[in-house]
Amino acid sequence: MIGKLLFKGMMAGVLAGMVAFAFAHHFGEPQVDRAIGLEKSMSAHAHHHGASADGEEEEVFSRQTQSGIGLMTGMALFGAALGGGLALAWAFSYQRFGPSDPRVLALCLALAGFLAMSLMPGLKYPPNPPAVGNPETIGYRTGLYFVMMLLSIGIVIAAAWLSHQLMPRLGRGNAIMWATLFAVALMLVVCALMPTVNEVSDHFPADLLWRFRISSFGTHLVLWSVIGVAFGALAERTPTTREHRPAFRRG
Repeated sequence: MIGKLLFKGMMAGVLAGMVAFAFAHHFGEPQVDRAIGLEKSMSAHAHHHGASADGEEEEVFSRQTQSGIGLMTGMALFGAALGGGLALAWAFSYQRFGPSDPRVLALCLALAGFLAMSLMPGLKYPPNPPAVGNPETIGYRTGLYFVMMLLSIGIVIAAAWLSHQLMPRLGRGNAIMWATLFAVALMLVVCALMPTVNEVSDHFPADLLWRFRISSFGTHLVLWSVIGVAFGALAERTPTTREHRPAFRRG
């Protein structure tokens, strides 16, 4: 069963990657092109004022290739990885808790994935377009983002566990409410303790920065949403989800 679910999760991820690619290509890539144009103009201005031009590098792939087949391939592979991970989490959760509707579980896990891996770390360290950020600190910033993502995953798992523990005593609605408040409070503490990084120039267009970040979050939301919907539909068609559900509950 696990192998079939993993395959279906990866297929759902590939489909989600294609949909997310279409979204990113339409809404995000124009912002990237605009930021690259701004970066080139800033570089040309610096060279005009005597800066060294040795850092000029030839592109291995053209911008058209990067925004087309390159982005599509990357989104498909990324979606497949996320879909496979969601399928494994779904199989574990289904065997452990056995909800009445497999689609609901898939959507809940997809929402948790979006919160933990995209929205929550992105609120502290939001994505930046080209021409923003010091190249010398990219390793430091990447490390902070991954630490924040791991902490966000821990917060989501802790909130889910707390909700499950409170549900028999408080009911579903109150348990979810208190678990959500716990997660928000913990998230605020983590954000306050994590180092702040702001390398956005005062002269960088605010509308470009805003549009890029919104399109980036939107791409991730589309990706996770399609994975949740598609995998939920595929998982529901797996015979073992209906035939062996009582056994999972007893285990």
